[in-house]
Amino acid sequence: PCETFWLEIQAIDHVCPDCRSPLEKIEEENYFFKLSKYQDWLIEYINNPYNILFILPSTRRTEVLRFLELNKLSDLCISRPKERLSWGIPLPFSPEHVTYVWFDALINYISAVGEFDSQGKYHSQWWPADIHLIGKDILRQHAIYWPIMLRALDIQPPKTIFAHGWWLIGENKMSKSRGNVVSPLEMADKFGIDVYRYFLLRDVPFGQDGNFSEESIIKRFNGDLANDLGNLIYRTLTMVEKYFQGLVPDKGPLNEQGRKLEEKMKILPSLIVAPLSSGFGFDFSLALGKIWELINMANKYIEDTKPWNLAKENKTGELKSFIALLVDVIRTVTDLISPFMPQTAESIREQLGEGKIKKGMPLFPRIDNSKTASKS
Repeated sequence: PCETFWLEIQAIDHVCPDCRSPLEKIEEENYFFKLSKYQDWLIEYINNPYNILFILPSTRRTEVLRFLELNKLSDLCISRPKERLSWGIPLPFSPEHVTYVWFDALINYISAVGEFDSQGKYHSQWWPADIHLIGKDILRQHAIYWPIMLRALDIQPPKTIFAHGWWLIGENKMSKSRGNVVSPLEMADKFGIDVYRYFLLRDVPFGQDGNFSEESIIKRFNGDLANDLGNLIYRTLTMVEKYFQGLVPDKGPLNEQGRKLEEKMKILPSLIVAPLSSGFGFDFSLALGKIWELINMANKYIEDTKPWNLAKENKTGELKSFIALLVDVIRTVTDLISPFMPQTAESIREQLGEGKIKKGMPLFPRIDNSKTASKS
């Protein structure tokens, strides 16, 4: 049970709206925090244009505002009798009471990174937090209780509270009771931590719910990683070894397609800054999508240029420029995927080498989906 108090009007069928446990009607003496005193302040704070990024995604901001505008906040019961809940943290001003778990849990955020002086003023070099990441099922506690508690203490709220979505199995939330919880450690062991991280960040825009399946991971692996990135690296480094003894040639004049690819490569770092910011809701999927646009442009450049024909026709200058540009693209891609796939980026850098290419085995050998499915 989550130990939340509910009014009778809120307790439909006498079941907790949060944890779905049966509710018990009780009467006891407790302490309350006056949430109601700060309701108007919180509505004004959220509506302030300067705080447009305070609650993200925007759908969660709308959800909180609608709740505040349609409901009068009840004062928050912040204690429980110690005789009923012995494991809680005692209230310093009333030892026979312990603290409601969602009151002391929120305070941990500031007590862990700062302290109050003898005059009660809070000091911390780490607060306010830039991003406070939470699950959407605890939005009320973090977007209503928490900023009001901080306001009462005269402490600045976090700059952004971001409520992430859930990974679903079919249409259902993962839960132990349903027996459908996926172990992230098992997935990381099976597919590799970089592949697993790439899938989680790429497959669903951050903040939304998404359907999880191993088939979806394999589809991303075979498509984005094996076919697109893996092939680009393997084909390019093979050509460096075959045509230039492993030494990356100098780049000369480029044709129109090459110039467009080079231009895309140069502006790409600036293009992915915005999607990764709070203003775009930390859209990792969009940022990775832009990186893959460059990868796909480079693969098309190979198909259209047909470098094997350049080699046959002894067009060495064109071949040098072609391969040098592809290596530059790979270096750029490597730097940009490094925060998402650090081990992969390091493996690519090792193959690129300091002077001479050290081409290894394909980074992402394709997974046979039928064999994987038959084993599961």
